[in-house]
Amino acid sequence: MFCRCTMVALIFMFIVVGLPVIIIHAVAKHRGGSLTFTLEHASVTGFNLTSDGHLTSFFDVSIQANHTNFKKKLKYSGIRVSIFKNKQNLAENSLDKFTQRKWNVTMLRSESVALSVRLKQSPEFDLRFESGLGYIDFDVFMTATLNGDNLEVNCKHAIVNITAAPYDVAASPSTANSHGKFRSVLCSAYIYSNDNGP
Repeated sequence: MFCRCTMVALIFMFIVVGLPVIIIHAVAKHRGGSLTFTLEHASVTGFNLTSDGHLTSFFDVSIQANHTNFKKKLKYSGIRVSIFKNKQNLAENSLDKFTQRKWNVTMLRSESVALSVRLKQSPEFDLRFESGLGYIDFDVFMTATLNGDNLEVNCKHAIVNITAAPYDVAASPSTANSHGKFRSVLCSAYIYSNDNGP
């Protein structure tokens, strides 16, 4: 009688606990996981906008790549991270190629400089207006080759607060938690072949 009750209990536990886990695992394998990107950090130092519209500034950003596919590795090459304001490229730099393991989170850090960049009318007006209010707002754009396909990652509205002169920039109160830590921004991502656009 005891053995029969134990067997029934084990079968019940398998149905309640084990079977859903197997189903979830099978669904995840069928879908193959996903790849998402978030802007986890953004800061600026040495911000200087001259009266004739020339910008000098150092940008430090970190993009997190969350790879939840446990079927294949991802090979990144030709990685370029750019800082944009109103569609004008302010600064950019290249990152080393790397391979992201299956089911892995990788942080991509980029440090770039805008060195006396002549701003167009629209970004100059907005940056001058924003900095006068104590913050700046910019976009982060990353391109790369991913397993032979093209990858485009767009992180909109990195808003950071100008705290002191010479301008050092930290997390804006509107995008930070109570401890002043930068709140992550979800990025849009497009992967497409050379024959097809995003």
